[in-house]
Amino acid sequence: MESLKCFIFEFEFKIMKRYLLLLATALILSSCDDGDIIVSDFNFDLDSELTLCEFQFQNSERRVLHIITESNEAISFTFEESIMEKIDNVIQPEEFSIPINSTNRINYRRLDANVNSDDYFCQQIPPSQPRVLEEFVSTTGGSVVFTITRETGPNVDTDGDGVLDIDERRPGESVFELDTDGDGIPNFLDIDDDNDNVLTNTERTESAEFNRIPDENDVIDTDGDGIPNYLDDDDDGDGVITRYEDLNAFDDDTENPTLNPENSQNEEGVPNYLDPNSRDSLVVDFFIPNTISRKFRITVVFNNITLNNTDSERTIRFNSQGFGSFNFDTNNETIDRR
Repeated sequence: MESLKCFIFEFEFKIMKRYLLLLATALILSSCDDGDIIVSDFNFDLDSELTLCEFQFQNSERRVLHIITESNEAISFTFEESIMEKIDNVIQPEEFSIPINSTNRINYRRLDANVNSDDYFCQQIPPSQPRVLEEFVSTTGGSVVFTITRETGPNVDTDGDGVLDIDERRPGESVFELDTDGDGIPNFLDIDDDNDNVLTNTERTESAEFNRIPDENDVIDTDGDGIPNYLDDDDDGDGVITRYEDLNAFDDDTENPTLNPENSQNEEGVPNYLDPNSRDSLVVDFFIPNTISRKFRITVVFNNITLNNTDSERTIRFNSQGFGSFNFDTNNETIDRR
């Protein structure tokens, strides 16, 4: 009799537990709006590798950042803003934001199969396969934030002058703070650190012919003043700055001089700027263009974005979502003196 009571109690407890679970579920469901889906975690984040492509669309330049994940989620951000304009001739690019509107839009699709992201997005009309199971498109409002960081590391030489970035700074300071010639271009971005119109890389190169011989510290210091030639605007210490010893600069064109002090030489074939006995001078206040190529890493974040389903009233909303990162390079970019 006692065991029967226990059995009945246990059975009633299980029934009550199941009822309470169903009731709780019903309350949760009834409190949600069927037309609103709150998504806080997509299958992509700041570590996702994005791809950028550009093409003409209706007489305008369009740019698309895109990715297709392993779960067949196709996400793209189409926009008009030029990334190059945010970086070109800018000493220290940091961050910029693009508003979401009818021109700049985010598209999220679930596909029934995987496909190469470039093949799918880098054309005006996406292919018909794979099939789109579900699609969401951004509404006006919110923004996409691009955060730009320069390529860095122990072996990076941004200006290609033969001096690593980490060596073109003072101890404890940023590479952006050292500017030997005061032209507004930090040394790590400056192909001519002393503004003497002889490239840094050239002034660091051994040449017995041109009196550039390394000393015991493996640096070339022609006048022995303790300042290596590539940081010294008067390499031979004769009181005439190096670029003023370019006596042939205006021979061919008075408005567009040929800037190369090595072309102006003494009778022995040594450039005047390396000969302390040659003090003839010519005012040359022109400078070689500071043309370099740079590498950047750019991270992308969606902020306060709403996506509407194209076939229903359902929406996806989130406050902040990392989209991914991508590399961006400049080629033959000229950094102006400030």
